[in-house]
Amino acid sequence: MMLRAVGLRKSYDDGERRVDAVLGADLNAEAGAFVSIVGRSGSGKSTLLAMVGALTRPSGGEIFIAGENIWALSERALSDLHRRRIGFVFQFESLLPNLRAIDNVALPALLGADMRPEAAYTRALDLLTRVGLSDRLSAFPGQMSGGEQRRVAIARALINRPRLVLADEPTSDLDEETEEEIIALLEALRKDEGFALLLVTHNRELAALADCTLEMRQGLLLPVDAAAAPVRPVRPVILPAPVTPEAAVVADAEGVEALRRLGGHLWATFGRLAAVAAVVFGVAFLANEAVARYQQCQVEAQRARLDALEELATSTLRSDIAEITRLGNHRYQVTIYLENTKAEAPIYVMSPNVQAFVQVGSNWQEAPLMPVAEATASVLIVTGRLLYKFVLDINVEKFTELLPHYMHVRFSNNMLVSPESAPKDELFQRNDNYFIYLKPDNVDDATILQDVRFPGSPPLWIWMPPH
Repeated sequence: MMLRAVGLRKSYDDGERRVDAVLGADLNAEAGAFVSIVGRSGSGKSTLLAMVGALTRPSGGEIFIAGENIWALSERALSDLHRRRIGFVFQFESLLPNLRAIDNVALPALLGADMRPEAAYTRALDLLTRVGLSDRLSAFPGQMSGGEQRRVAIARALINRPRLVLADEPTSDLDEETEEEIIALLEALRKDEGFALLLVTHNRELAALADCTLEMRQGLLLPVDAAAAPVRPVRPVILPAPVTPEAAVVADAEGVEALRRLGGHLWATFGRLAAVAAVVFGVAFLANEAVARYQQCQVEAQRARLDALEELATSTLRSDIAEITRLGNHRYQVTIYLENTKAEAPIYVMSPNVQAFVQVGSNWQEAPLMPVAEATASVLIVTGRLLYKFVLDINVEKFTELLPHYMHVRFSNNMLVSPESAPKDELFQRNDNYFIYLKPDNVDDATILQDVRFPGSPPLWIWMPPH
């Protein structure tokens, strides 16, 4: 068994109430299997994938990968697990903009000591050829289409020959034709490389292509009837020959309302009084029914508005680190982007509050972060891609080195999101965490290159997935 998860639970406490994101999920995947998970936004499917990928520690339950209990591993062993056994394809490509396609793919292999640089670049060339990008090896991410960037991200996920690949909504922002191409490519690579694929998607037609399809519904992981699921025909992909001889790649209980029969035999002497009472009761019952139906309509309308707001805040609105530049004297300029991916109507972000932390030992130490220009506004109006900047002052003598010589930095971005400039009561609170490795001022490139192999000069910062 490649993957076995038993009784997974994840709960959050926002200070006022406890939110149960995942409730006792069980999940199994054999080596080479294709498992898909569908569900609406906020159902807990991405949280489940983050726990399986050892990015988020579960509140309860156990996860075994190749028979090993991953949350019983040391921090170093867990890092090796991420690098060697698991490949991640995220919703957004998150490629390093200052590196070529082949450098982006080779980088995860270069961070370890398992593969020589020549072997890493041979493997990267092989993968890019097999995903149809042999003529785009030296292209930078900004010069590539969304589909091409996604192919690079898939190649990067496979560089260390993982036995388990986790794909979180890998096609959600692509057009239908490109979406089919990417899924067909993942399926072809799965059969060729022999890895198990766990796909999270909102698209039931694509999910039905899997060997097994499950559904997240309000934190519960439930089976889906494969016979009832629509299947969209996807044209198979024929992969090019490898570059080297090493060819490895309840239905919901709706709640039944009990009906009560009212009435009985009354004494004949009270017949007229009973008739009058029945009329009064009937009028009251009908009035009560009318009020109940009106309230139900109001509740359903409110739920629909909240669902639309959640979709807007979690799917339509993107946010991450866009760029970091060095200012000198331990100071950096950090640029965060907000992007309205549909741009059909403005999205209003109220009171964005960003904090920065550097890991020191096992703790996070806050570092001063000063907003600049647009970042000082109380309301940000997002119609396309909006950049807002901060100055980070990060001067610590000692810090945790998950990557030799680099600081492990976390940015916490708390936002209130609304479709209206002056919302009455409907606001969605979104909390994002961005993680990076950041090169300190007092370490030169030669020192870093003695311990970490990079294809060129060590980058100032390296994006990390949420964890």
